[in-house]
Amino acid sequence: MHDAAIVRAAAELGLADAVGDGPTPVREIAAKVDAEPKALARLLRALAAYGIFEQVTPDAYQHTEMSRSMRRDAPGGLIHTLLTPADWGWVMWGKLADAVRAGKCLFPDVFGTDFFTYLKDHPDAQARMFRGMTSWSDQMNPQLVRALPLEGARTVADMGGGEGTLLRAILEHNPHLSGVWFDIEPTLAVVDDELLSGPLSERCALVTGDYFREVPFDADVYVFKLTLHMYEDDDSEQILRNVAASAKPGARIVIADPLLQDPPESKFVPSMDLHMLLVMGGKERTEQDYAALFERAGLDFEGITPTGTDLHLAVARVRG
Repeated sequence: MHDAAIVRAAAELGLADAVGDGPTPVREIAAKVDAEPKALARLLRALAAYGIFEQVTPDAYQHTEMSRSMRRDAPGGLIHTLLTPADWGWVMWGKLADAVRAGKCLFPDVFGTDFFTYLKDHPDAQARMFRGMTSWSDQMNPQLVRALPLEGARTVADMGGGEGTLLRAILEHNPHLSGVWFDIEPTLAVVDDELLSGPLSERCALVTGDYFREVPFDADVYVFKLTLHMYEDDDSEQILRNVAASAKPGARIVIADPLLQDPPESKFVPSMDLHMLLVMGGKERTEQDYAALFERAGLDFEGITPTGTDLHLAVARVRG
């Protein structure tokens, strides 16, 4: 955990933006980030050991490829991903053993409310969460769009659309499609401007609602990106049933989430699975899990599609 703490401290301090194009004295860096120079020198030495910055002299550091990727103007927005968890993330990972013993999410026990209400009550944490998730997930959109089963479709719905960047990418690459952005009303405040008033707005309907209650429209393809893994099977089943109730026979439902595999093929997916346990009470799923979930919801499972990213597509069709 100390590894993550060292990197996070660099992100919190904004060190990558404080180091210039060439070797930069520690005192100059310290002045820019409002840090005590001797303590900062100790942190920079540790970061250099990880390949984040290069120690030119004991009193000066310069960029490496890794440190440059942490600048706020670097492509990919890594800095926002590093800053996503805020304090709640550190607290909950410290409760991992307790959560494993209990077999349930302990976030409400620790913070007195569920995760989403906590974010609503803490705007800074919510903003950090949105920026981090967007910077991470948006990098995958081009590959996801290419992998989506859109043949024969005329309307695609982005379910729990958030900022709508996935729907924007779908519509930009498929000019014959219309889109539906669906999320709760407060999320309208962060919707991509192109979907609100740009040229794409003519092909995009913004619909607010709660998919636990109903889905008040039909589409040919419904896409859940990094959404259903936040919920346990009972809740996910209810959402999928509500989609099926509004959809025409043959409509496709696509879940874009990390795929659990046994044995695991990467560190990322099992770690994200534990994150879901700790923070939201949801989980990542195996192919067999998806088959069972779709069956429970009365849908026909069509299989798993890799995307070349951290996400796989689990695809099902509405019966009838």
